[in-house]
Amino acid sequence: MMNLDDLKSLFNIIEIDDTCPISFDEGRNVLKTHYYYPSPDAHSFLRIVSGDKDASEILDILDQSLQQISGHLWIQGKGSELSIVPVVEKADLILIDTLYLYVPPQKRKMDTSRFIELIGYLRSPKGCPWDRKQTHQTLRTNLLEETYEVLDSIDNDDNVHLQEELGDLLLQIVLHAQIASEKGIFDFGNVVSDVFWKIWSRHPHVFKDTEINSVMDVMTNWEKIKARERQITSKNEVHSILESIPDQLPSLSIAQKFQERAARVGFDWDDISPVYQKIFEEMDEVRKATTKEEIEAELGDLLFAVVNLVRWNGFDAEASLRLTNKKFRHRFQFIERKISENGQLLTDVPLSEMDALWDEAKLHED
Repeated sequence: MMNLDDLKSLFNIIEIDDTCPISFDEGRNVLKTHYYYPSPDAHSFLRIVSGDKDASEILDILDQSLQQISGHLWIQGKGSELSIVPVVEKADLILIDTLYLYVPPQKRKMDTSRFIELIGYLRSPKGCPWDRKQTHQTLRTNLLEETYEVLDSIDNDDNVHLQEELGDLLLQIVLHAQIASEKGIFDFGNVVSDVFWKIWSRHPHVFKDTEINSVMDVMTNWEKIKARERQITSKNEVHSILESIPDQLPSLSIAQKFQERAARVGFDWDDISPVYQKIFEEMDEVRKATTKEEIEAELGDLLFAVVNLVRWNGFDAEASLRLTNKKFRHRFQFIERKISENGQLLTDVPLSEMDALWDEAKLHED
């Protein structure tokens, strides 16, 4: 291992402050990963001892890795005899006793191919047991949870966590693509290519000469293009415009997507007045229902009508309810906190007092 004097000499020759974050590693460790990943936030040093039997292979790996790394330096020697060398070849190892690679903190921008290689390595026999055992099915919950983490960051206007959560979501996508690649089905490149050409072909008003006058024109044209695509892929089959909406979505989201798809092909009212009328009609149907089955069915119709009102006002039903749920949580937790501060239990407090605390909670929001 390096001694303190060698480290100080390295700091002096590169002119960095020894209070900065430092990462130090042995060159032979890159043999495990077949790639060198310097720390993005620290001054990284890698030591190669020329006597190591694997020194030549280590240089081969570094030569490939350094194509994606900026600002690196080679340093040779020991202690006060350290000197920077411009280029290091395999033949130099005979003359150099100890060689150091220095990499400054890297900007947090990573080539996508390196990330895909990293996930591929984790799935390899030399990688991680957890990653190797995952399948499309075992990752379903992870994918859903990460999606909701992204939505939560957006709802909270938290850009710091949004960046992090988008990365976690991307990890799930790359994992699924890697699993498919191992089976020879498709890879991440195929995923990107498919979505690239899909987006390109569905924006003829941008990339071709199709004329549109509104956002609604864009959506209507989008459905026409998708209909043509379905005809091409399955000439003798009739496909619904609703069939690509997954059943696994929350029911509010499914309801709104059904309504949006239908509206794009003209199945919609001309103005919002009938939307309100439909809600009133469904409320009457709920009142008139007598059996549990009838009540449940009519309540479903009422919810569907309310989702339509949300859509007509330009909002997302799932997001709107999520905001209300968040608001309810904050207000009710305020009630719990106040009651606890008074040494009482929720069951000891009458509804009138809870209502008063609820109103107080609303004032604190303002």
